Amino acid sequence: MPFTLSLSAVLLAVTLLLPSPAGAADGLRFTSGAEQTVMIELFTSQGCSSCPPAEAYVNRFSAHPALWKKFIPLAFHVDYWDYLGWKDRFASPAHALRQRQYAQQRSVQTVYTPAFIVNGQAWRGSLVSGEPSGGGKPAGVLNIDVNGQQLEATFAPATGTPQTLHLDVVVLGMGFNSEILAGENAGRRSQHEFVVLARRQISSDNGRWRGRLPALDRDWGAQRLALAAWVSRPGDLTPLQATGGYLPPGKL
Repeated sequence: MPFTLSLSAVLLAVTLLLPSPAGAADGLRFTSGAEQTVMIELFTSQGCSSCPPAEAYVNRFSAHPALWKKFIPLAFHVDYWDYLGWKDRFASPAHALRQRQYAQQRSVQTVYTPAFIVNGQAWRGSLVSGEPSGGGKPAGVLNIDVNGQQLEATFAPATGTPQTLHLDVVVLGMGFNSEILAGENAGRRSQHEFVVLARRQISSDNGRWRGRLPALDRDWGAQRLALAAWVSRPGDLTPLQATGGYLPPGKL
């Protein structure tokens, strides 16, 4: 059955049904700890024969006890393999651009899939075993307050004073299943978690942001939605701190 509630309706349910967290009047708050969160970015494609094991690795974080507290997984589906015969419904040129920008800032040597970036640096350990490291150092606290379609955020760095920073906010889709009918993965059924469906970036020079949530361009049919956000310096994609969490279940 298709997803029938808009994102605004889901967020409205939060304000009506949940008690207000401290500091977020009649709304929803996501907050990081003071130590740096491990943000895991997977660049993937339904048309890439090597990607299903990498996606399965990311999918396992949906049951991880430290999800949202220590680990923030994101799956960016790229479009540059669509020519192989299967168009990835989640793919976006903006996701491929982000991966190329990582290459330009020399975080990675080349653009390929599946590719993992952990806190701004290439990581290849996922297909072997274990969890990525890189978090745990003092970073500062990032708060995201959501009221309806409006978002307010603050970041208090662990050292120094607030400076010009970007805030990226994404809506993630959970619980997708895809029957791939053509291309390198023809005949395969794939499950997708933490899929980036919409993204918005806001800039600030004082550690405070105000704006609207990213808008979904369609009803994607996700079983569940989540929100993730991170701060970074202009010209450097490396996340300084990140937070996120599930949005309340909507009517499917």
